[in-house]
Amino acid sequence: MSSRTTAPVVTLDLRDGPGDLAGADGLHRAVRAALDGTAGQQAERFLLVDTAGGLARHQRIYEQVLSYGSGHALCVAVGAPPAEPGDGIAVPPAPTPWALNRPSPLRPPAVGVLWVMDPHGGTAADPAPHEDAGALRPLLELLAAPAVFDAVLHAVAEVPDGVAVPALRVLEHDLSPTARARVWRQALADLVGQDDPGGRISVADPEAGGVPAVLAPLVGAGMPRSVERAEWRRAGGEADERFRACEAALDEAEEVYERQRGAGGLLRGPGGDADLAESLDAAAAELAAYRETVAETLRDGDGVGLPPEQRRRLYEHGIDLPRVPEAARDRIGPGLRGFAQNLLARRLPLRSTAARLSALSDLATPTGSAARLGRLDELCPPDLPRQLAGPRPFEVRGAAYGELAGGCAVAAAAGLWPGPGWALGPLAALAAAGLTALAVARRPGRAGDGHLDGGGQSGALAQLCAGLVGAATGITLGHALAVPAWLGMSTLLVALIALPLLAVRRWTGALDSWWAAGGGPEGRDVLHSLDGLLADAVVHDWLLADARLYCADGARAVAGMIRRAAAAAEGREPVPAAGLDGGGRAGAQAPPAGLLDDDWFGPSYDRRAVPQPSYDSFETAGSRYDDTAQSWDDWDNWDREPEPGGRDGAGAADADTAHATPWQDPLADTVPPPRQTADGPAPAPGDIPPDDVPVPWLEREAGDGGPELVATLVGDLADGIATILDPYWGAIERDPGAAAALPVDREVRAMIDGESARLARDGVAAAPAFARDPASRPDPAVLLGLAPDRVTRVLQAHGDGTGTVPLCAAEHRRLLSRDRHAARGVRFAPDVTRHGGGPPPADDMVWTPAGRYAGVFRLLPLRTGSVRTVRLRGDVGTMNEGAS
Repeated sequence: MSSRTTAPVVTLDLRDGPGDLAGADGLHRAVRAALDGTAGQQAERFLLVDTAGGLARHQRIYEQVLSYGSGHALCVAVGAPPAEPGDGIAVPPAPTPWALNRPSPLRPPAVGVLWVMDPHGGTAADPAPHEDAGALRPLLELLAAPAVFDAVLHAVAEVPDGVAVPALRVLEHDLSPTARARVWRQALADLVGQDDPGGRISVADPEAGGVPAVLAPLVGAGMPRSVERAEWRRAGGEADERFRACEAALDEAEEVYERQRGAGGLLRGPGGDADLAESLDAAAAELAAYRETVAETLRDGDGVGLPPEQRRRLYEHGIDLPRVPEAARDRIGPGLRGFAQNLLARRLPLRSTAARLSALSDLATPTGSAARLGRLDELCPPDLPRQLAGPRPFEVRGAAYGELAGGCAVAAAAGLWPGPGWALGPLAALAAAGLTALAVARRPGRAGDGHLDGGGQSGALAQLCAGLVGAATGITLGHALAVPAWLGMSTLLVALIALPLLAVRRWTGALDSWWAAGGGPEGRDVLHSLDGLLADAVVHDWLLADARLYCADGARAVAGMIRRAAAAAEGREPVPAAGLDGGGRAGAQAPPAGLLDDDWFGPSYDRRAVPQPSYDSFETAGSRYDDTAQSWDDWDNWDREPEPGGRDGAGAADADTAHATPWQDPLADTVPPPRQTADGPAPAPGDIPPDDVPVPWLEREAGDGGPELVATLVGDLADGIATILDPYWGAIERDPGAAAALPVDREVRAMIDGESARLARDGVAAAPAFARDPASRPDPAVLLGLAPDRVTRVLQAHGDGTGTVPLCAAEHRRLLSRDRHAARGVRFAPDVTRHGGGPPPADDMVWTPAGRYAGVFRLLPLRTGSVRTVRLRGDVGTMNEGAS
């Protein structure tokens, strides 16, 4: 039966007569309407609802219904039949006037009949029509579940005559109507949310904000690895030549600077090297030229996208755009899809998801390369090259306090030797002043015409004065202390070493200050900043321009669709379950005539032309009936079995004399409780809605909802919206602009209405068909806020049939068979109750994929002779077929 588990159960109600079902066209329309107009869907299960007295009169309708391929049917006959079947119907004798007249097509194993003589189980004295409808509704909803339908049909086929009276004990666990409306509105509010992105996308690290790796280069400021390895400057082009010339000039200036920083630069001067000021001036000129090249390239390359004319202008500036995988459009669509689905899977509200996608669109939208000119002025101000090349004063800090102290100490050490110190001290002072003056004489810019010379200050005079003071001090101390000769020679040696070191330090400090004041250390940094700015323009404004524009349009289109979905979902009120009215009648309403214009139903099905395999399952069930193969007497003796303690049913003419043993009530343990409610006697019929009619075999438990219910419903709706978007990704990838015409809002409204109806019909325990991770759904008890073992207790207490309530009155029980072993049972529960200590597995256990019912379905056989197989005589039935 696994191949048929997805086929729906088509419910046709004949209690008010065939109506529009009369004729092939009317039946086709009714079946197509029950299948929701889904093309290609097969009608393989039929739930036929009729009155017990109308079964025989509707034989032609049943023949037409059962002609649909390999369809199987359950017929629910409601009420006790009249004593006389009516004109034009051939009826064999029966031992009781309450015998059920079954039309010949309704025979097992492909068709079973459930005789519901009293849906209240005899507890209602004079029920109103709406009470009967409310009592029958849960039974029809149960049988409309394909899994329960198949199990009951299989069990009925094992009952004699294929007719049984159902006895039930069912638990209906669901939310109360107030709680369902409350959690539904809260779930919709949480699903829609506010227009807040719920976080920001960092340009420095887009992936930290959840952006997929394939989209990160389109919105981030980083450089893709493929572009880092690619050479985008054309060899010999303007950009390449300017860059290399500037880099060479800066290299030369730095080399001259490094050579002149030491003692050689002070004592020897530039020598054969170029003057440092001239070298720096040349580097400044090349830097200004490269800056101008970058500015012109940014201006000429400005535009939306990368048309051929713009590519040609870039090529003239020496920019050759390589092919990189990040620019491929076929990677962007799946990336956007994954990003949006990830946001929905994280249960981010719809409007927050749309805001996040809009932020992605804004970051991916190209701004044009001309927008980077402001950044160019920040990195390399226009006056920076002039600052590098302009004349600057060269200041030697000879007059600084530290330098003066050093010169004084050197002269004092030289004059400390008594005798020779009179000459050595003043000479040391003169040498310090001379070296200081030499540093000014070696300053950059003095070569050539001197246009780069900014002058200089040495402090040599201050050095001379400090040295003379030091020399006098040393001479005085040497004589006063009678310094020995060896000590005087030692201090002289120290002075001779310290004197040039101090002079070189003053020179190096002055040269470093001059180099830093001109921006020499910044030159290379500025060059690489300009090159990086041009590289960013190459990547984000030109190389990835089309990809970024495509990504921005796609993200904006998806954001628009999700905003429309949010608008469609906002404030959507719950709708009742579709398909069944208050009495469980899935009306065979005729759809528009256009539904019949196709050939979906095809020609009429000839069952005689198909070979019939042996019956071993519903899929391989044989022919239901064949008027040419059996005689009328054969119908009467079909599957007749002797009852315990008596003769064969074929010879039993009277139920009271056919058996020697006294009759015992087979339902002694299934007496229904008095028809009471929790607050006392049952309310008046006019005050009870159809869904709240007290039914003795149905226990209703309504919860207020657990703590995870709203989040679970939000997840279901988010999965539904993701499912709606799934078929549209291809259209968005082809043309993002076409997203505005997609019927997303209409489908979202239909999905939300359908999910609301499903919750009213099946409850919240089962996951919808579009749920992405149904295995992680919380247990029903957690969702409903009910006792977790309630279903298990019901199945354990009534699993053997004890406590089930037969759907017949007390006076009808003599129609039931005394053979208690001939009864069959089916236990059923939603599949989600298996988890977390659900009911133990059993052979007769049926797990329904959805539903709010769990319990026991017992099938009680009828006494021999209580079912009469009848058929219409000639064409008389055609006249009587519409009277019901």
